[in-house]
Amino acid sequence: MRRASCLFLSLLLLLMTFTLAACLERDTLPYIPPVTKLSNNIKITVDPRVELIAIVQYLSQYNQLMTAAEFSYRSDVDTYFHQYRNHEAVTMYDKMTKTGFIFSTPATFALGLTDSLYLDDSVHIADHVVTGGGGKEQLKQFARALREFCRDSKYANFFNAHEDYYRDNLLQVAAILGETDYITELQDYYGMEYQSFTIIPVPLYGGGGGFGPNIERMDRVDAYCILLPFDDETSGDVPVYGNKDVLKLLLRHEFSHSFVNRITNMHMDEVAQYEHLLAPIREEMEDLNYGTWVTCLNEHIVRAVTVRLAYADSPREGSKALDRELSEGFIYTKVLTEALKEYEDNRDTYPDFISFYPRLLEALGKHGDGSAASNASKGESAKANRPQACFCYSPLPARYWASSARRV
Repeated sequence: MRRASCLFLSLLLLLMTFTLAACLERDTLPYIPPVTKLSNNIKITVDPRVELIAIVQYLSQYNQLMTAAEFSYRSDVDTYFHQYRNHEAVTMYDKMTKTGFIFSTPATFALGLTDSLYLDDSVHIADHVVTGGGGKEQLKQFARALREFCRDSKYANFFNAHEDYYRDNLLQVAAILGETDYITELQDYYGMEYQSFTIIPVPLYGGGGGFGPNIERMDRVDAYCILLPFDDETSGDVPVYGNKDVLKLLLRHEFSHSFVNRITNMHMDEVAQYEHLLAPIREEMEDLNYGTWVTCLNEHIVRAVTVRLAYADSPREGSKALDRELSEGFIYTKVLTEALKEYEDNRDTYPDFISFYPRLLEALGKHGDGSAASNASKGESAKANRPQACFCYSPLPARYWASSARRV
């Protein structure tokens, strides 16, 4: 009996030892507080998870949307992380680019991690993140490699040492944010409320523009705008994120994706009925990396909404915005813009964008082919001079994408 008790106690002690070791392993990463500033109900932050992903991307062979500018922070990254260019996290990322872990996907993945860089079980992982990352198990392995990268490089020390530099980036964005209450404007327009809206400037990214991911949990949705600075100038030693007009367009566009993309997912059966409308512009949309009907439709709807918001600023601004979208090859923007007038004039009938969405599809189906025919020449002429773009929205593609935003 005593022998059995001793054996039981030994096994219990062994189990407790393994459990404690596992807990300690999960807690070894030091907490890194983000650098944050609140302005106009929008949180502007340099997020250590996103910055980590950007550094790993920068160290890898991936060169799209990475900075081509020269500034001290880039030099600091080169110096501090040079010996980690062959780290497992970097080589693993290179392999994952082959499955589509590029453009907006890495930053979206980072936002779905806990502070300790584990997959957050409360977060719904977007399909494009799972697919692009090569499956959920591969994402778990990549998260493990990121944790090891942090430990090996003492990433927390680097991030904390650059707090003042990150704050300079936030101050520049805040200065061009202006006084417009974009959050009230967008939530009123869509008739939906989200938990938070956050701008994340990423100094190592480049090309000018943004991504618009959202992080969805059971009880909340958090919307983000990942800002990519422009490569052709710096302000002091800080990359330039545009001016007030550029940021206005970017925020309306990127935050709109958090509404429109989710609503499209609620109506996938209806959306599929209009897939034939992709055919007239398939080549143009593939060049822009909007080659599926869902991504093409989302992009058209978001651009139509931003046109209507520009008309609310002034008829002149609205007209300019519509012409810009048509010239970029988004030929269904006009019919969608016209349909949105019905939504705006009948909010008692359509209290939110969800309730109007089927009507928007009907309008597109009824008039889409005609719009395609009348605007095809504009789309073709624009395509001839349009540089290769990707899953990133830039308000000034002709000027800022000419260099392909590639690292030099």
